[in-house]
Amino acid sequence: MKFYIVLGFPMALAACGTITEPEPPETLAASASADGHPPHAPHPALLSGYVERPVTGPASWRELNEQQSPNQGGS
Repeated sequence: MKFYIVLGFPMALAACGTITEPEPPETLAASASADGHPPHAPHPALLSGYVERPVTGPASWRELNEQQSPNQGGS
């Protein structure tokens, strides 16, 4: 029963709060750019480092690690 009191108390306080209205558009700041669109940031190609690795059957996990390692099997 005390659990419901603990949950109900914040809800009752929230119900007593005042509802705020958004500011009217006349009081908001104007846009920084005249056309209203921000410039696009340069970004790298999404698939620049992609290496295709097709699905195959079970194989030795050590062989697969050697094939897919950045130094290609060298120590």
